[in-house]
Amino acid sequence: MNRRVAFVAVLALTLASGAWAGMVFTSTTTAEGGKGAEAQASKVKGWTDGDRAKVEFLSSGNPIMPAGSYLISKDGGKAVFLVNPKEKTYSKFDMEGMMQMAGGAMKMMNMKFSDPVVEKLGEEPNGLVANLPTIHYRYRTSYSMSMSFMGMKSSSKVVREEEIWSAPKLVEMALGIWLRKAPPKFGDPSLDNLVKAEMEKIQGFPLKRTTVQTTTNEKGKTEVTRTTMEVTSLEMAVVPASTFEIPAGYTETDLLGGMGGDGKDGENPFAKMMGGKK
Repeated sequence: MNRRVAFVAVLALTLASGAWAGMVFTSTTTAEGGKGAEAQASKVKGWTDGDRAKVEFLSSGNPIMPAGSYLISKDGGKAVFLVNPKEKTYSKFDMEGMMQMAGGAMKMMNMKFSDPVVEKLGEEPNGLVANLPTIHYRYRTSYSMSMSFMGMKSSSKVVREEEIWSAPKLVEMALGIWLRKAPPKFGDPSLDNLVKAEMEKIQGFPLKRTTVQTTTNEKGKTEVTRTTMEVTSLEMAVVPASTFEIPAGYTETDLLGGMGGDGKDGENPFAKMMGGKK
């Protein structure tokens, strides 16, 4: 029995027996093309143990989550905090709140979605990712989008092709703070519900995900954004409980409170993350 087969066998037996084992993983995300693509690029190292998780940014194109900062949760991702050791601060990382803020901007621009379609194109066993057996899922999401703001109008059609390699043996909820099944919400309830209904059928957690999004405006001009997230290593390990603690003396700050105005050097980090004006 070679080392790879032995690793898979031991991990499968450990998870099947219900015995919790800590895990350490590394993951890389690359992106190219499209507005804000550079903000999606990152390399992270993560630790989990039961419902506890920590994900540190080794490199990051997102000014809100700079290199050295990390996400932490002790309840399977229900409450997540962003910790910045350089500033000695921590903030509640409220993805729903961020999307509500983005949704407010979308309402101001009278942004509307129509004709949403989510298609499942395939599901089959497909080899190993990070030495774990995976199921390969393929999806296509399409919709039309229009906007009207200060006398300016525009419309476009979006097609999002997605491939997901998910490991069904991975069941720790804490992994979901980084290895999420569903993408961030689009901001339209009907489209978001369609995507959620399909993604909830995925077994385990994604170890690799590729997305190609093609946006075509009313003049026929296209913009293509390619994003790939892949877990490059994953192993069982004993993870000290202190890994999941926010250091004493750190100050709590309001992450969302700083997104509406200018950041350091006159930058608006939220706008930069979303691909807008800096």
